[in-house]
Amino acid sequence: MNAETKEPLSTPVEVEGLSIMLPPHLTENFEKADRQLREFFGESPGVPALVRLWLACGTSSQIRKEFELAILDIKKRSISPNPRDVLDEDEL
Repeated sequence: MNAETKEPLSTPVEVEGLSIMLPPHLTENFEKADRQLREFFGESPGVPALVRLWLACGTSSQIRKEFELAILDIKKRSISPNPRDVLDEDEL
C-alpha cells in the first residue's frame, strides 16, 4: 500500500525493459481500453502495448505543459490552445 495515497500499488507494467508501477485507477483505464478494443475489433495489442503507445504519443510540449499545470496547481486553464498545436505562447 502506498503510504502517501493510501491505495495499493498495481502490478508493474514492463515497457521497453522499464518497469512502471501504475496505481489501480490508471491501470483500470488501460484495461478498459483493452476490453473495448477487443469488443469493437476482436483484438487488442494488450495492456503493456497500450501503455507504450500512450507514452509514445506524448510530445515534449504536452509533457512540459502538464508538468507546469501540476506544479502551478492551475485548476482552470485561461487559454485553450489547439491541442494539435505546439504551445509556443502565441495563442493570444
